[in-house]
Amino acid sequence: MLDRRALLQSALLVPLMAEAAMAQAPAAPPPPTITGSGANGTLSGFLRIGTDGRVTLFTTTSELGQGTHTAHAQIVADELGCALESVTVTVGQPEPALRLAGVNEMYTGASFGIRQWAPRLRRGAAAARTVLVQAAAERLGVPAESLTVAEGRVVHAASNRALTFGELAEAAARLPLPEMPAMKPAAERRISGSSAPRADIPAKTRGAATYGVDVRLPGMLFAVARLPEVFGAELESFDAAPALAIPGVVQVVPIPRGLAVAATTTWAAMRGAEALVVRWKATPHDDLDSAGVSARLRAALDQPQAQRPRNDGDWEAVRAAASRVVSATYEVPYLAHAPMETENATVRIVPAAPGGQGGDRAEVWAPTQHQDWCVRDVAAALNIPPANVTMHTTYAGGGFGRRLHVEVVAQAAHAARALGRPVQLIWSRGDEFAQGYYRPAFAAKMEAALDAAGRVTGFNIRGAGGSVMYDYRPWLFRNPNFVDPFALQSVTDTRYRFGQAFRAEYARVDLPPKVWLWRSVGSSQYGFFVESFLDEVAAAANKDPLTLRRELLAHDARALAVLNLAAEKGGWGTPLPPGRHRGIAYMEAYGSLCAEVAEISITRGELTVHKVTVAYDCGDVINPDTVAAQMQGSVVWALSAMKHEAVTLKQGRAEQRNFDSYRIARISEAPVVETHIIRSGQPLGGVGEPGVPPLAPAVCNAIFAATGKRIRQLPLAGQDLSRA
Repeated sequence: MLDRRALLQSALLVPLMAEAAMAQAPAAPPPPTITGSGANGTLSGFLRIGTDGRVTLFTTTSELGQGTHTAHAQIVADELGCALESVTVTVGQPEPALRLAGVNEMYTGASFGIRQWAPRLRRGAAAARTVLVQAAAERLGVPAESLTVAEGRVVHAASNRALTFGELAEAAARLPLPEMPAMKPAAERRISGSSAPRADIPAKTRGAATYGVDVRLPGMLFAVARLPEVFGAELESFDAAPALAIPGVVQVVPIPRGLAVAATTTWAAMRGAEALVVRWKATPHDDLDSAGVSARLRAALDQPQAQRPRNDGDWEAVRAAASRVVSATYEVPYLAHAPMETENATVRIVPAAPGGQGGDRAEVWAPTQHQDWCVRDVAAALNIPPANVTMHTTYAGGGFGRRLHVEVVAQAAHAARALGRPVQLIWSRGDEFAQGYYRPAFAAKMEAALDAAGRVTGFNIRGAGGSVMYDYRPWLFRNPNFVDPFALQSVTDTRYRFGQAFRAEYARVDLPPKVWLWRSVGSSQYGFFVESFLDEVAAAANKDPLTLRRELLAHDARALAVLNLAAEKGGWGTPLPPGRHRGIAYMEAYGSLCAEVAEISITRGELTVHKVTVAYDCGDVINPDTVAAQMQGSVVWALSAMKHEAVTLKQGRAEQRNFDSYRIARISEAPVVETHIIRSGQPLGGVGEPGVPPLAPAVCNAIFAATGKRIRQLPLAGQDLSRA
């Protein structure tokens, strides 16, 4: 490793303090770095300050449209003492300090982008400010305590002198960095906590942003994958001649799970992939359909065996003593992520020079959510060390958890090696829909025990469906007692208190489609299940739905504040125009609490959601405008899934292959979304996902208020919404 002083003659680079000691996996080097003095002496991601005063943060988080990079810039600018406009954020290379503690991986997911990284960003920026002040004190011959920092300058007010960050960068780079620098108190923060314009928006609106499909390299070929339609089918044979007859098609090469048609243009490659004659091997589930999936889910609800991660009190005794038991079964279908930009990756292999050391190298460009897995899989595909792989993270045209899977990157690496040229491999829209990676189809059976006064004395729930974690981290299941945390997400840790007994069970149902992390993951289906069922319980107890929830949360002031704010701002209990009705729902996920009130009407069986009022407590807030935008996005995302979306199966394959059959909500269906943020002072929670779960139950509860019909299955498309 280069000596810090020799390397840095014109810039200050500051490590992000690592949270815990983590083994350093081989990785490609980031832009010029130093051996930092961060905690545990790790080599780490850097905040770089140049002699021009520009600040660059090499961050861990992919920018998927959620605004994380802007929030990171706000944190750094505030703690450093510079203008927000002087901070540029880019994704760094995989390395220890850019990996999440515990899993030792660099990825973007679980709404971690702000809540996991804000403390480290503040410490790193505070360390930079400390050495800048020390360098200025030495230059000006004054005590460090007499200096202040503002607008990218260190100021000595008594003598009316100031030095810019750029003027101090070289000298500051020679000073030891404090491991535990003093950070600014919250009262002195002026940038983080206030709304700021998103840094990525101007380039995106001008069409200047680089997404994965925008990457262009000299000599690059374009390739389109041809993958099986039936889940898990394997290649038996193929005839390349029809594809090679397409002008521009260069070659057809095998890749994992299928074929790639390479051409001089994407259009030629797409036509070639369609022209290929392919035979796939038969599978045991060639006749699987959605009715069979539903039957297996519902059978699992009644099977004797199930995991039981929550079992408080004696449910059987409470059930037997109840004055009334309310029960219902709910079900949701497979859902696709349906990002606008389909799966793609670009790989360039740089052969080792004759007689050179270190072997081949590879560069990867991808709109990924998991940099470490990209590096790992490309290295394995090419049989080279991970240290020989350089990762370039582009903007992504939608992520939603889908891009945590990196299969396409390894496929591109195989194609690049076979073709001997840089290759951009893309999946067709049909394959994007057909390959699985869905939110699992799920069912749940729930029971609530009531006493003579209508109080809930016990609650029992069993969910049945595929395990997301089994596909995501299968090695965890070597422990036979491991319970998928997504299998009962937002249920086992609910803030509701259900009286004397609370039992939660999960029956795993393995089915051919691969299931994956979908925005808010297990919380999305359990929001619909539990919050819709609680409305049924309220009706059975002859109680207002808000009153019942207040009873179940009476012990929890924070949750009550969120619920009550949504009710107040949503006008709960106040008169509505004729034909309008309201529903309410509450849920906690990813460290944040969210309640929503939906206002709807139904005209000739057609649903209109007019307004959704959101009350949101994510502890603290970096950019309120981003929080509001994420709530709007969450509401529309969840509304689309609730009204229209489903992947149905026939003859072992998905029936939906494009947006003509997998409908998403149109802009005319978007309601007014009004967001009210509670700054509770609690630890930072997530923002990108927790707004999704309450939407479907809030709307479906309003449908019951309007029609007297319970919605126990989604989507709404095809269901009769006329009055009962």
